[in-house]
Amino acid sequence: TREQMAALDARFSFSRSGNSEILFAWLMHVVRNGYEPAYPSVEDFLTHMGRRKFLRPLYLAMNENPGTKAMARAIYAKARPTYHPIAAATIDDILK
Repeated sequence: TREQMAALDARFSFSRSGNSEILFAWLMHVVRNGYEPAYPSVEDFLTHMGRRKFLRPLYLAMNENPGTKAMARAIYAKARPTYHPIAAATIDDILK
C-alpha cells in the first residue's frame, strides 16, 4: 500500500540511495505499486543511468503498468539521446 511504501522510504531513504542496485530494486517496487511520490526518483534514475541491465526491466515494468506507461515514453524521449545505441534499440523495442 501507499502507506507501507512511504514508511519504508522514510525509514531507509531508498529513493535517495546512492547505490544503483538498491535504488533499482526500490524503483521496481515503486513502478509495480504505483507509488507516485517516488516517480521523480524514477525519472532521475532513468535520465542518469545508462546500464541496460537496469533500463530494460524498469522500462518493461513501466510499460506494463497503465499508470506509468505514458511516463515511460516521456522520460525515454528525454533520455534516449544519452543511451548507448544497443540500450536505445532495446528500449525502442519495448516501447514501440
